[in-house]
Amino acid sequence: MTGPAASRTLDALSLCGSGVGGRLSPMRRVLDWFDFLGGRPGEVVYVDGGSSANTRRALTTLLDEGHIDRLELLHPANWENHPHRCYIQEHQAGRLATRDYLCFVKLDTLALREGRDDWLDQAITVLDEPQTFAITNSHLIDPMQPVEEHDDMLASDFASLNFSLMKRSAFIASMEAQISEMLRSGFRTEPPTDIGAEAGHERAMIEWAWRAHCPARGRRTLAYRESRDWMIFHINKQGSKLMQDRAAMRRRDGVEAHFDKPKGHSRPPIRGDSQFGRSIESAVRRLRGRS
Repeated sequence: MTGPAASRTLDALSLCGSGVGGRLSPMRRVLDWFDFLGGRPGEVVYVDGGSSANTRRALTTLLDEGHIDRLELLHPANWENHPHRCYIQEHQAGRLATRDYLCFVKLDTLALREGRDDWLDQAITVLDEPQTFAITNSHLIDPMQPVEEHDDMLASDFASLNFSLMKRSAFIASMEAQISEMLRSGFRTEPPTDIGAEAGHERAMIEWAWRAHCPARGRRTLAYRESRDWMIFHINKQGSKLMQDRAAMRRRDGVEAHFDKPKGHSRPPIRGDSQFGRSIESAVRRLRGRS
């Protein structure tokens, strides 16, 4: 979709990001998300969790140049700057947003599409279905299931902060329903015990809350099936390594191996050489060791 209707759709959307990292170079990846969405959204919000001075300067440059509308920076010594408390910044990114629809993304997630220019308008129509909570990416914890009424989509009860599109009202309702005590305490209380959060994985509090919310309210998440024309890969790298994988992804080097693959969200596109393949297996082993 192009023209005034597409502009209205984008204007109703807040792009919400958060993170912490001393080697971020966020400019290109923010603009990549603009390309994926089909243009600049009506609002861009970014909450930094206590990054280095270099990253804070890069983010401020994005603000000064008009690519970010709302930027919140945290001093690195703040108590929130902790690997297990990143959910505070993730929640804050959604809380600060003001548009009717929120698109949560991570800047170490790469998205690529070719064609399908009306996808955002179609996705927002799907969000109007009573049972749909969010449109997310397909690399989730468990395999996603086919959807009878949407043959180009897969279903789950999990929404990923690497990419999730939802109504702002749905975000607010899910947070109040699942972690209301934490919200009222300014995140000073212990995480709730009834949302399924696993010990040692509290950092994924927002995703755990969404996963508890969907079955409790009879909702589901949906993802578009991946193809060479539609990919959303969480690379889980920074700096030059992330940019190398971005280039490989845009060349479509070995991308088919990762389409809709469970737990594939931290695996970069395969470039075909054995050394790179070994690096993937090492990364997978490290991930399994943490779980």
